[in-house]
This record gives sequence, structure tokens and C-alpha cells, in this order.
Amino acid sequence: MGEDEKERLIANLAGFIAKVSRDDIVERAIDNFRRADGDYGKRLEVAVRALRG
Repeated sequence: MGEDEKERLIANLAGFIAKVSRDDIVERAIDNFRRADGDYGKRLEVAVRALRG
């Protein structure tokens, strides 16, 4: 995947994950992505936190 594709994917996933009301579910989802790829999970976590405030 190119960098622009990764950014779009992270933005799309973060948009959906940020809407989840239960923090434990959000953390579990992010942790699953982090286990698959550390950098990807970290970027997703930053994006979700930015959207959730």
C-alpha cells in the first residue's frame, strides 16, 4: 500500500472507531491493529484520539 492509501484507510477506520461509545471496545480494536502492525496501530490510535478529543 502506498502512503496515501494507508492514510485514507487510517482516517476511515478512525472515523468509525471514534464513534464507538465504549472505551474498552475502542482500546480492543486499536490493540488488534497494533498487534498486526505496531506503526499502523499507533497511527490509528493517534487518529482516534484526535477525533474523540
